[in-house]
Amino acid sequence: MKFESVEAKSPNSHFDGGRYSGDGSVSAIESAPSVRFSIVAKVITQVSARCGIEVPGFKSPPRSGDLDRAVRQQSSGSVVAVRIKDRPFEAVIADMIEGVILCNDLPVGKAAKLRNVMWSAVMQSERPSESTPQHKRTAVIHQSIAADNIEAA
Repeated sequence: MKFESVEAKSPNSHFDGGRYSGDGSVSAIESAPSVRFSIVAKVITQVSARCGIEVPGFKSPPRSGDLDRAVRQQSSGSVVAVRIKDRPFEAVIADMIEGVILCNDLPVGKAAKLRNVMWSAVMQSERPSESTPQHKRTAVIHQSIAADNIEAA
């Protein structure tokens, strides 16, 4: 059995508007809208908790297919539902932030400050970390059908 490590480099792969073309690299997975949605939801949740306001749940898509955003408030808590598909991701982020503001019924001044804090936190989380390598090592393992032994490329 032989193992070699290779780098998952893909200069030609990219994720664009919901369509992926490339080799399945980690960077493409990290830029998938659903993954980005969950990362942004986590950041907004952390900011909300630090600010001492109600932290809603986030989900996608809304129950109604014609809506980009829906906010449901119940005694058990609020839920902000946002449509991701066929939208610029910045619009998704804006709807998530506005959903938090609606759930908390904040006055204009506090809402503006919270909006700025949340946008800043989200934009900071979207930047690639300098300590994170751009190319992650991986091992590709395949089994030869003819020779019935396992090798790594």
